[in-house]
Amino acid sequence: MKTKEQSGVVNIGRITSAVGIRGELRVLPCAYDSNNLKEGKVLLLGHVEKETDISIEENEFINLTVEKIRFHKDRPVIKLDGIDDRNTAEGLKGMEIFIKAEELEDLPEGEYYVRDIIGFEVIDLSSGKSIGILQDVIQNTSQSILDIKTEKNKQVLIPAVEAFMKKIDVDNKVIEVELIPGFI
Repeated sequence: MKTKEQSGVVNIGRITSAVGIRGELRVLPCAYDSNNLKEGKVLLLGHVEKETDISIEENEFINLTVEKIRFHKDRPVIKLDGIDDRNTAEGLKGMEIFIKAEELEDLPEGEYYVRDIIGFEVIDLSSGKSIGILQDVIQNTSQSILDIKTEKNKQVLIPAVEAFMKKIDVDNKVIEVELIPGFI
């Protein structure tokens, strides 16, 4: 079975809603500063079930070009070529947005693509102990959440906010967090 990266595509966000009557779409990007959403860029849209559909072929996508992009409340709102009314835009709600892996833009210092940190060990600096292995980063409208699997196969969710996140060490594949007593 191929992973999304092996298929040559990378998830860069999700369409959350239609905006207005001219077919604009609100996007929840996977990175805060998503340079991957640019006018003229071809996006690959598709429905993906997280646990089951990890083998994705290019012909399973709808290919649409970004016609315009603007920001509203720090979130991207895009207009795609051929999506010209609210009803058509509503039909795209919930679709994941992918691009070809070779088209990924570099992120600013200190930001990472989720695919690059999956599998990192998460360590609590307060106790010096390993919490577990990062399985996913859940994208939420207010903040991202680290989804960690412990040695005992339990799930631990930690908000990916400055108060907890201290350092991501790419070379050693470690994420350092500092939790308040009793958090876990």
